Amino acid sequence: MGSYNGAEVIVEYLIKEGVPYVFGLCGHGDIGFLDAIYDREDKIRAITVRHEQAAGHMADAYFRVAHKPVATITSCGPGTCNLPVALASALLDSSALLAITGNVPLSQFNRGPLQESYRHFQGEGPQVLRPYVKRIFQPYTVDMIPLAVRQAFKTMMTGRFGPVCLDVPNNLFMERSEVDIPEPADWRAGIDGRSAGNPEAIEKALALLLEAKRPLILAGYGTILSEASEELTLFAK
Repeated sequence: MGSYNGAEVIVEYLIKEGVPYVFGLCGHGDIGFLDAIYDREDKIRAITVRHEQAAGHMADAYFRVAHKPVATITSCGPGTCNLPVALASALLDSSALLAITGNVPLSQFNRGPLQESYRHFQGEGPQVLRPYVKRIFQPYTVDMIPLAVRQAFKTMMTGRFGPVCLDVPNNLFMERSEVDIPEPADWRAGIDGRSAGNPEAIEKALALLLEAKRPLILAGYGTILSEASEELTLFAK
């Protein structure tokens, strides 16, 4: 356990997960987070874009090639609202990425100081992303961030892969607390990200294939995500 601000907690956990890049755009809602990345440039790099949507597409593309998630960082208001097209593309194609959205400080919720959405609910900008992510996490204290980042990665990388949003009020990036940085092993133990097939169903499918005169294999994107091309080739032979 050590003394960390919220931005440091997130950055240190991203490093533990092996995240090499954060794509995004500097703004009033996320500048504290960028300071923490600058301090750990030896392990993780911030790549600046001209438009937030580009950050989402870059993170999506990285996962499709490397099969490992990276993160995006955007500010409140228009910054968050520029992400949906990229996140929708990632969600529908089972591409995992962590969309970190900076929000206004908690003390300014419901006051409309900047361009955040608050007409129907406080700090509700991330709700714009709701149809296009698996889940939104919005910690209200620094103490809540370690659990949120751990759960965010578990949500991204178990079941059907997909993007997740971590919305952070700006003050949490700079406020400090005595916390533990979670270990990826905390959620990875016994989980490989994929559901096991039903043994009986597999045996029946194999029996049908062995009896077929002209069997046809239609292999989809799941084969690529599972990095199972070699196994598929052996099975076909």
